[in-house]
Amino acid sequence: MLKKSIFTLIFLAVIGCVSAQSLRFELNGTVYSDGETVVCTNDLYGFGEYVQDMQIRNLTSGDLNVVVRKEVVENLEGTTNFFCWGMCFGPDLEVSPAVPVAANSVSAEGSLSFHVAFDESVFGYVLMKYSAYDERNPDDKVTILVKFHKSGAGLNEVPTCSFGHAYPNPASSVVRFNYVLSSTGNAVAGIYNLLGQEVMKQELDSFQGQLSFSVADLQEGIYFCTLLVNGKALQTEKFVVKK
Repeated sequence: MLKKSIFTLIFLAVIGCVSAQSLRFELNGTVYSDGETVVCTNDLYGFGEYVQDMQIRNLTSGDLNVVVRKEVVENLEGTTNFFCWGMCFGPDLEVSPAVPVAANSVSAEGSLSFHVAFDESVFGYVLMKYSAYDERNPDDKVTILVKFHKSGAGLNEVPTCSFGHAYPNPASSVVRFNYVLSSTGNAVAGIYNLLGQEVMKQELDSFQGQLSFSVADLQEGIYFCTLLVNGKALQTEKFVVKK
């Protein structure tokens, strides 16, 4: 029985190591979950070229040669997309050459950026998917979605948002959420218990950032964080408090 238990623990540990990701997307300390959506409203030069800077962190103890791949999810006529990874590439390139990222390090600021250029009369959004992986192991990849959003005056668009998963989850002292908004308006994030009672809230005063809630005084259990803009609930994330 003891041997069987030891074997089971070893097996689970091996599976955990195999499934652990080697890379993650982040930007200046803000961590993005695998598959998270980021809304880009940054018209960098004021001429319709929207740019989302990003970094890649190597979570392993060995150097990796990292490849970046782009994929169009939702396109818009009158736009052009491209990306830079070590150097900038033309719109036709979908898979970059490998760029080295040192062990336990993050790629240099400015080395990775995603771009969509809108024609002057074009408004709306383009949704792109980007993946990063070590050239020796394409299956061990991390992805991020970027929604490049060009607003037009008088279009009466509904506010959009990207609200990341809670981390850590379960949480014991602090829980955090990354967020990006196309418009702040009256933006508030509230924490609710299973009875629907609001236990805390926080106003958002920027288009992009990180929310931190102290949960040390909350009882153990399941909670929900809901993002509201102008009184409308846009997204809800579930998390667990465990001491």
